[in-house]
Amino acid sequence: MRYIAALLLFFACSFVLAEEANETARLTVFFTNDIHGGIVPQKAEFLNPDFPPILGGGPSAATIINRVRRRAPHGNKATLLIDGGDTFQGTLVGTRSKGQAVVEYMNRMEYDAVVPGNHDFDLGKDNLVKMIEASTFPWVAANIFDAETGTHWEPVKPWVITEKLGMKVGITGATTMGTAAMSFPDNIRGLEFRDEISSLQATVSTLRDKGCDLVVVLLHIGLPYDPQAGYEDLLRQTPESVREKGYTNAMEIAHFVRGIDLMVGGHLHKGYREVWEDPVNHTICMQNYGNLGNLGWLDIDIDLPTRSIAGYEYAADKNSLLLLQQDQFWPDSTMQKFIDEQRAIHEEGFRDIIGETRTALTRSSVGEAPLNNLICDVLCEAGEADFSFMNFGGIRADVKSGSITREDIFKVLPFGNEIVTFEATGAFLKRIVERKLAGSSRGFAIGGARVTFNKTRDEGKRAVEILIGGKPIDPAGRYKVATTDYLIEGNSGLVLLKRVPKARVAFRGQLLREAVIGHIQANSPLEIKLDGRWQRDDAAQPSAEWKAGFEK
Repeated sequence: MRYIAALLLFFACSFVLAEEANETARLTVFFTNDIHGGIVPQKAEFLNPDFPPILGGGPSAATIINRVRRRAPHGNKATLLIDGGDTFQGTLVGTRSKGQAVVEYMNRMEYDAVVPGNHDFDLGKDNLVKMIEASTFPWVAANIFDAETGTHWEPVKPWVITEKLGMKVGITGATTMGTAAMSFPDNIRGLEFRDEISSLQATVSTLRDKGCDLVVVLLHIGLPYDPQAGYEDLLRQTPESVREKGYTNAMEIAHFVRGIDLMVGGHLHKGYREVWEDPVNHTICMQNYGNLGNLGWLDIDIDLPTRSIAGYEYAADKNSLLLLQQDQFWPDSTMQKFIDEQRAIHEEGFRDIIGETRTALTRSSVGEAPLNNLICDVLCEAGEADFSFMNFGGIRADVKSGSITREDIFKVLPFGNEIVTFEATGAFLKRIVERKLAGSSRGFAIGGARVTFNKTRDEGKRAVEILIGGKPIDPAGRYKVATTDYLIEGNSGLVLLKRVPKARVAFRGQLLREAVIGHIQANSPLEIKLDGRWQRDDAAQPSAEWKAGFEK
């Protein structure tokens, strides 16, 4: 009898444990953002410039995701695969396939949803429509509207509902309102990008009304670079003040939009190793770096009786981002074959050597650098201009010393911008320089000139000397200026360039990338040196002549 009693107790305890186990489930969330065509393997030069390890890109990510999915049927487990936008523009495979290769990768990986990023419009909204039509997954954005009809832009969905673990999971998203200022007008003609907070609140409320147990938001909007400083700034904000300043970040959306469980940010290429959770709404916010060098992974514990989040865990120690080192996560063979086929098609001829550089062509986002100087000198050369300028953000990669290939230059200048020239007075040129010195702006790359500035002076008076051709600029003098079609549209904060009449802008019919390639071919080997063309000197003061000409 004692044996039977013990056995009955064992079965009773087992039943209770089984019941408890059946009351919890795990949703593994895989997230990417700002892939920029990075489904191909790449060298991690940021880890070791001399002997960079290989990051496996799409095939290594496939290995991890497929492994977890194979285990899911053996318990209360499911996966969710989502992306925060800017999918294709940035690699040969991504750009030259017009995004189709990346869409096919996402199809094969069975993404659950993707939000469009601003760079997904780079080849025009019609090209994005073709990408969406080729997708077996939905594209979502609650804030993109048809400007003429005032209705939601039909190719993307305001929201979708999917089922995971027997629960209804609502997914919506938002594309940054800044897309309207960051894209060529023709690329987004007829579209309206509305306020993200109000658009999302309406959509999230709709998903809750439809009985969704979990609500997931995909943003092509970034979390702050510094979460602590970002939250301190958030505490000083209200929904009204956020709208008044004209832009928002993902932390503000998590705080001011009620009803979001999970959020993926993007756009800034700033990864969050640990998630940020809003202390009021308890929205869990995740964000990856760019170019698919990492795969985001967060395990969400679900309490099934209440259909709510009970907690979350990281796949690695306090880290939601897995660095996709190829020797650690061996590429999935089927996916590798697909990627190799795409590379053979779209990278043909781009490995050809076009020249050599004896100095590393590095870039800078604070001033002068060898690559910055080279590009702006080429702008002056190709445009037969007195002065040239280029935004730091348009220079996307460095070039190591040694042989240079077409692919190297493509990585530096992936966006296919055309060289343009226009004529401007010295007074207007100074206004351009001052605009890039206003507030916390760090300036831009320049050619044909030497600029000295003092950041302690009042805005509009920070440039204290500008020399063109070695001579001080004349406020009334006229100068030929070269830049890109992207900047002449008023992007990168240079709204004043919209005032230049289009009839006075000469489109040179040459891509900046091709002009740089031609210059390298004609002038190899390169040996680019710094020449002091962009100088910060907080002790510098303008001369009497400068004040008379520009500060009277």
